[in-house]
Amino acid sequence: MKRFWMRSLTGQWVALILLALLISQILYSFIFRAEQERSMFELRRDEFLARSASVGRLVKTVSPELHAEILRATSTGLTRYWVSSEPLDSPIEWQKIARVHLLESWRPPEPKEVQIQPEIKWEMLANTSQFGSANVRLMQLKPWNGFGLTVPVSDGAWLNAVTAKPQAIAQPAADYYGSLAITILLLSLVSILAARRVGLPLRRLTEAAESLGRGEEIPKLPESGPDDIRRLSTAFNRMQSRLRRFVEDRTRMIAAISHDLRTPITSMRLRAEFIEDEEMRKQFISALDEMKAMAESTLAFAREDATQEETRATDMNALLGSLCADLVELGWQVDFTEVERVVYRCRPGALRRAFRNVIENSIRYGKRARVSLITTPERLQVIIADDGPGIALEDRERVFEPFVRLENSRNRSTGGAGLGLSIARSIVRSHGGDIQVLDGSRVRLYLPN
Repeated sequence: MKRFWMRSLTGQWVALILLALLISQILYSFIFRAEQERSMFELRRDEFLARSASVGRLVKTVSPELHAEILRATSTGLTRYWVSSEPLDSPIEWQKIARVHLLESWRPPEPKEVQIQPEIKWEMLANTSQFGSANVRLMQLKPWNGFGLTVPVSDGAWLNAVTAKPQAIAQPAADYYGSLAITILLLSLVSILAARRVGLPLRRLTEAAESLGRGEEIPKLPESGPDDIRRLSTAFNRMQSRLRRFVEDRTRMIAAISHDLRTPITSMRLRAEFIEDEEMRKQFISALDEMKAMAESTLAFAREDATQEETRATDMNALLGSLCADLVELGWQVDFTEVERVVYRCRPGALRRAFRNVIENSIRYGKRARVSLITTPERLQVIIADDGPGIALEDRERVFEPFVRLENSRNRSTGGAGLGLSIARSIVRSHGGDIQVLDGSRVRLYLPN
């Protein structure tokens, strides 16, 4: 799951979309909802002032004996009116009286939201035309979610009004969460489809590149989809064609050179037979035979490299076991440690030749070869050890170069043309792996899983 969200294209795409949605919802909460609450607060204030102005005009037109009846009729559970003989300049004292009037219409328990707010002060209202008086004072009781008002209505009479609607912080409605869930689902689906549209060609390209690195013959990638993906597929197909043409041209050139060398070597060997000096004739013939063996080995390698073997699933344990058994029948000392069945996609004929070259090299110069197969989730390893003197540290890379034979530990009369390890490395590298000399007398061939 962590790999999906952190490393896959689809997971990162979905995560970015959901992050953008989360940020937009946070901005909505802090900006839009704050603006909405401010607008609603101002709307309730204007409505409160308009209604209070109407009540004030009504109080002015009737006799004082009717004030109590009119105020009782116009008051509601959330808005209360009363008349005082003088204004209350103290905001705290006015809040105490207003709180008593509000609680007359509320049932216990007493709401905790309607508490005295000592920091709130009176404000002189700027636009007082609807009240017909310039001495209109307003108190914004935001903790009460309401307002307070006092205004003179006649000589010695002040109209007081308070409105409050204590409530918890408004929570988004259920339909909001439902719409948010639907939005997340739709965005996730769209993100997955978009990521798959991009990720599928990339995955196909990755598999093709991996197969090409292992030397497999792969068809051209479909050049379709968005322009960027299509150009990428076209460039990969062009690269594959160029690589194949380069390898084919190189192989043909090596094969042609090796083939053409056979004729002059044969001609020179015939001429060498007429040399009268016996010792010189033997040296010439020995050198020509060595040149011929090199040319034959190079030609055989070029012919085999030009032959495209089919890649198929192979039991590596069985392949190594049969190879070691064949060498034992030839009288060589080879020990193979068998493991469970290991299936690997490769060109088995080429790998068999690579394994044989390394094993024969170990037997020839180390008397005995011990072969073991090790598998890990990342790679497949074949360890070939012998009892020989080993290869010096400075020669462990040079030994894989073509036609290189180490004189201090390799007898020229018993050695081959010096292509065995070079051919083995070429085959293993064409499968995406490599060969290393570990500690002089151990060689490791590893292949990627």
